Amino acid sequence: MSPFDLPPGEGRAPLWQLCPELGPATEAFSATVQADTRLPVRVAEAARMRVAELNGCQVCRDTRVDDLAAHGMDEAFYTGVGDPDLRDRYAPEEALAIEFAERFVAGTQAFDEPFWSRMRATFEPAEIVALVVSTSKWLALGRVNAVLDLAVACPVRLSPSAR
Repeated sequence: MSPFDLPPGEGRAPLWQLCPELGPATEAFSATVQADTRLPVRVAEAARMRVAELNGCQVCRDTRVDDLAAHGMDEAFYTGVGDPDLRDRYAPEEALAIEFAERFVAGTQAFDEPFWSRMRATFEPAEIVALVVSTSKWLALGRVNAVLDLAVACPVRLSPSAR
């Protein structure tokens, strides 16, 4: 339950009625990060789902990309990201993205040079930037959803980047 009464509506739309100056900027940031990421779909989704689990955002946990099969994904892909015993079923870059998400949520003290060495060996600099910015989006907006107990009536579907 939200800690205060919100205007009617789904998702973050009621918030923007209360703070209309924040809505367009927030939603534009979110849409740009989603549309222009340099990350492969499976890498992004592995990290996004791990952030969703750690954030406790049910909307984020229920969100899926359009056409899972076209990206070599199914529901098991999403349900295993939080289980370290299942990390071997993910490609190395996907598992590293999951670990990145966990460290990002934990805070800056969770990053060390051996981790960054593995990141640099796996990802191009632009991909690392995309992962950092995407993870910040998922953490921040997912936390808004979770803290204010925002929900949607139907599952959200994401259109992956054309990259």
